[in-house]
Amino acid sequence: MFDIVLTAAERSLFEALDALGVRYLIVGMGAALIEGAPGTTQDLDLWFGRIDDGQLREAARRAGGFYTAGFGLQPPALGGEGLDRVDVELTASGLESFEREFQGAREYVLDGVRVTVLPLERVIASKRAAKRPKDAAQMPVLEAALAAQRARRKEDR
Repeated sequence: MFDIVLTAAERSLFEALDALGVRYLIVGMGAALIEGAPGTTQDLDLWFGRIDDGQLREAARRAGGFYTAGFGLQPPALGGEGLDRVDVELTASGLESFEREFQGAREYVLDGVRVTVLPLERVIASKRAAKRPKDAAQMPVLEAALAAQRARRKEDR
């Protein structure tokens, strides 16, 4: 069902985040793919409810990687073998607060681990607000996927 296959380190990271009670949302194109939109992405964007350096450092350690809190213009980052495509997002264009968006999050089991995902309609809102050319190029595909998703839900009722 999903086009995203997690590395062993990414699976370990999500398991550690869950075990440590760290709330996050997969956002961006990664979320869109999990929600059923066709396409590709080069990264997994994670938006955290709260950046707790100790918890993120421990989650990264459990995944065989590292966490750096960032400094100056350098944002926080997760890294290490198998974690190179995980990005820490500090803001999300066009969205409500993390708390509000988390209330509407969807849960999936992806490669055997539970993940929390921003719904497709909110991904579209965020991409629309960001006004980046790469997001505008993806909009017709994302909107078509959302229309198909809504039609399936209507049929299921």
